[in-house]
Amino acid sequence: MTHCLLRRLSLGLAIAAVAAAPAQAKKAPSAQATTTPVDTSMCTAPALTQPFLFWQDTNWYALAPGQTANSFTGTGWVLSGGAKIVTMKLADSTTGSVLDLPAGSQAVSPTVCLTSAYPNARMMVSNLSGSNGGKVGFSVSYAGTSSATSPVQTGTFKTTGNQGVSGGWELSDPVALAPSSSAGWQPMQITLTASGPKELAVYNLYLDPRMSK
Repeated sequence: MTHCLLRRLSLGLAIAAVAAAPAQAKKAPSAQATTTPVDTSMCTAPALTQPFLFWQDTNWYALAPGQTANSFTGTGWVLSGGAKIVTMKLADSTTGSVLDLPAGSQAVSPTVCLTSAYPNARMMVSNLSGSNGGKVGFSVSYAGTSSATSPVQTGTFKTTGNQGVSGGWELSDPVALAPSSSAGWQPMQITLTASGPKELAVYNLYLDPRMSK
């Protein structure tokens, strides 16, 4: 009888202890959970050149898609707001195709494959309005990240309006491509947006992998 009472008492205390124990907090999801797997099977090592030697830039660059050297073909690009491909005299006095960007227009590139070794981009810019203040916003969208649907502006291509230099063409300052530090290919897209009241033209958009051959 005594053993039976002790067993019931012990069981009652154990149940009470379990009921009084605080609920265990759920573990917060990892910050990396926002990144989704990305297909990189289309990515291959690009050809590298030194397109800006005339401007004392000796870095090696990869030409962004939708172009050939000194010609913006626009293949794969999505143009809106009046953006269009036109033929103009280039900085070296030859004639080629360029991307014309009236105020408020936009151009979105096809997929570009980068790695963490690609820090910057540069391009040739001309202010077709013939006055100061022209600029083109530069934004990036990386697949598998939040920027894939909300492009992040990382810089601006500007012109001085000096139409007497290289036929009105200027080499832009570098703008950031902002890849992550992760290893491997990072598919992304570039968005060019003409802001302000000026009309600009661009060509020779190159991406800098900071590699020597």
